Amino acid sequence: MPEWELRWPWQEIKGEPLIREDFLEESQPFIRHVANQVCHRVLDWGRDEELSEAMIAFNEAIDHYEEERGVPFLAYARLLIKRRLVDYYRKQKLREALPLDQEDVGQAAEIHLGLQEFREREQNNERAQEVREFAQALAQYDLDFDALASVSPKHRDTRETLLRVARILANDPELWGPVEKKKKIPMQALALKTQVHPKVLERGRKFILAVSVLIANQHDFIYLREYVLPGRRG
Repeated sequence: MPEWELRWPWQEIKGEPLIREDFLEESQPFIRHVANQVCHRVLDWGRDEELSEAMIAFNEAIDHYEEERGVPFLAYARLLIKRRLVDYYRKQKLREALPLDQEDVGQAAEIHLGLQEFREREQNNERAQEVREFAQALAQYDLDFDALASVSPKHRDTRETLLRVARILANDPELWGPVEKKKKIPMQALALKTQVHPKVLERGRKFILAVSVLIANQHDFIYLREYVLPGRRG
């Protein structure tokens, strides 16, 4: 699911098993990415039970997600995956001391209250964490928020052109690989690929680079993508 921009029909996801199955399959890279972060190691499907736990949490997020609340689905799912994995490790140590029904009741209550609790207490924490991590990512390219504010395009047409260029740059391995390695945009190759004049690309270089970093790390910057790329729902 490139950039998580595909609009999925939520009622069909919840009510149609085949559509949910397709959605779960396309969501596996996101689920694995979050689980890897929580577990601080690379996990493999079919080998590590943590991924099964993460998949269960993602599936439960689908059941309990309320689109009208305005919370990005992936942010909500990320929270439930983190909670379930933390609880999974806790249970591994306390399994013999906790009755099974007590575990089930506690987990069910947490999931039931998850969205409300998320909105009231944890949404701002997740946003702040993304901002901190994005600032660190930008620093690797000698960029900061002050610089971006001064170069952000004011005209809608220019902004849309640069956003299109940023998507192409971030999603093309042949273009993005050199960017990650050298921390510079291959301007000539990008101009050929996008058919945008090199002068336009040069004027928007910092903006293009910052948005490309955001898109290339789409699983980490869910809230910021919603802000920078309005109209895209994850």
